[in-house]
Formats: sequence, C-alpha cells, structure tokens
Amino acid sequence: MTAINRSAPRALLALLLSLVVTGAAVAVAAPAQADRWTYDDAAGDVTTQAVTDTSITVTPLPEQANGDIVQVTGTHKARKVSITMRMRAPLTGPFMISAMLRVPGKRFMVMSPKMPGFSSTELMELSMDEDASRCRGIKRTVGADRLSVRIAVPRSCLGNPRWFKFGAVLTTVALFTDASYDDDALATGMSLYGNATMSPKIKR
Repeated sequence: MTAINRSAPRALLALLLSLVVTGAAVAVAAPAQADRWTYDDAAGDVTTQAVTDTSITVTPLPEQANGDIVQVTGTHKARKVSITMRMRAPLTGPFMISAMLRVPGKRFMVMSPKMPGFSSTELMELSMDEDASRCRGIKRTVGADRLSVRIAVPRSCLGNPRWFKFGAVLTTVALFTDASYDDDALATGMSLYGNATMSPKIKR
C-alpha cells in the first residue's frame, strides 16, 4: 500500500489561511439584490502555483475540470448565510474551501477541508486585538451529483448582521503528487498571492 504524505495537506492548509488572511481582497463591481447575489465564473480558469527558491508562478490549466467553478451564489436568510458553488464537472478527491466573510465591523474566515486528516469546518473571527473566536454551527454540503458544494453559517455566529460580503476559493489536491489547483469563485484565474475577490454587500 502506498503511504499518503499527510504533511502536504497540512502545509497547504496553513499556507492558504495565511495568504487569504493577510491579502488585500478585491471587490466585485456589481450591485447585489436583497437576500441573494449570483455570479457566473469563467469556465476553464483553474490555476496552479509553482514555487522555487527564487520565484512563485501561477499557471492556468484550462483542461483542469475538477474544481472548476462556473457559478457561485451568496444567500442571506433570516437564520443563516450561505455560499453555493457549482462546478463544471463532478467534484472528486480531496478539496478545501477557503471563504472570507465580511459584516459590519468584523471579518471572518471559513476553512472547510475534506482530505485525509482534515474534515471539519470552522469559522474564525479575524481580529488584531484578540484571539480568534470560533463557531461550530457551520455546515458543508456536497450535492448528490457532486456538481455543487455549499457552506452555510448561522447568522448568530456573525452577530446577526444587516449585510455580508464574501470571497471564496476552491482548492483541489492531488495527494500523491503534492500538486494543488485553485479557482477563485468570483474572478477569472487566481492572483499570485491568493487574494480572494469579494462580492458586493448582500443585504436582508
């Protein structure tokens, strides 16, 4: 039996968290309807990063159908907010969702890996002044046809905000080669530093 390299997913998880937290997000210039906002993402815009001692390069992989987002919808209901991503092909193998949520005066990070050694979904409040606070009321749901994946967060975890904004990146992982593939749900391709593009405000 071939041994699985568990250090690669752990390192990837830490790297993606640091990149998204520290990066400056770009806003999508589009109006949001009350309660719901939908964005059609370009097909064939999955990328991969190659890291050497002297450089980091981002390479587009239009043939990579696994993890290729074609539509994302943010929904703001009375008890929860949700992000639903639809894919070009059925989602296979290990993957991770990294989502940034912004509400009035606060920022949160959702990390939802599904890979050996990591399977829980957590919400962390991002603050420079205090330790991250967590909420365990989040749910990740993969569609029966594996063409969609949804993250739902109780509004109470976010302080019952009037509005929220979100950005999301879907990463698929090839465990036996250490390769990873990324798609920003709200942009064509992926920026060099992993900054997730942000939606407009989705109000109630």
